[in-house]
Amino acid sequence: MSQHLLKKTEDEIPAAQQSHYEILLDNDTTRITFHRIRPGEQSGWHIHDTNYVGYHIEAAKLQYERADGSVGEIQSEPGKSFFYDVGDGFEHNVTNIGDTDMVALEIEYKKG
Repeated sequence: MSQHLLKKTEDEIPAAQQSHYEILLDNDTTRITFHRIRPGEQSGWHIHDTNYVGYHIEAAKLQYERADGSVGEIQSEPGKSFFYDVGDGFEHNVTNIGDTDMVALEIEYKKG
C-alpha cells in the first residue's frame, strides 16, 4: 500500500505545487485512490509496497524521480491501465510536466 512521505514532501515541494488525491475505497484487501495532478504539480514523495494498477482517465506528460536519483518520463494515455509489480517496494515522486491535468485511479492490492 502506498505511504505518503509527508515530511520529505513538505521539505522538498512547496504546498502550492502539491497535487490532489482522494481515497475512494479502503478495506482489508484493496485501496482505490483518485489522483489529479495539474501542470506543474507533483504527487509528493511516496512508497509503494504492494502491487497496483494505474488507470489513466486523462492523458498527461509526466516525469518521475526515484529515491535512487533516477529520472524518466511517461506519456499517459486515457483509457490505458498499467500493472506495477513493485517487488520489495519503491519510493518516487511524479511531476506533471505537460499542459493538461493527469487524472487517474490507483488500485492497490494489499498483502494478505
